[in-house]
Amino acid sequence: MPNCRRNLGLSALVAWVIVQSPRVAEACAVCTAGRDEENQAAFLWSTLFMSLLPLISIGTLVFVIRRRYQKLEAETAARELAPTRATTITPTITPKMKHSSASRTPGIV
Repeated sequence: MPNCRRNLGLSALVAWVIVQSPRVAEACAVCTAGRDEENQAAFLWSTLFMSLLPLISIGTLVFVIRRRYQKLEAETAARELAPTRATTITPTITPKMKHSSASRTPGIV
């Protein structure tokens, strides 16, 4: 049991040191720079920019892929309908089309 209490005490000491270490280090090198109003605005805008940039990039990529997919679907549907329309038209031969081969080439005697 004494071994367990010693480990518990050591764990509590390590936890306390970890919790207190940011206060000793003053958290970061630029924390004092954030006290000015101008610097606070700069930190705010840069944080917003860095937070929104990945979302905008992913959104743009999804939008472009979706548009391309819709375009390809429309082209595929148009190709599938094109042969159907061509086969429904039946050619008709009119009496004017039944001429001899000599009359088809004007100017050659």
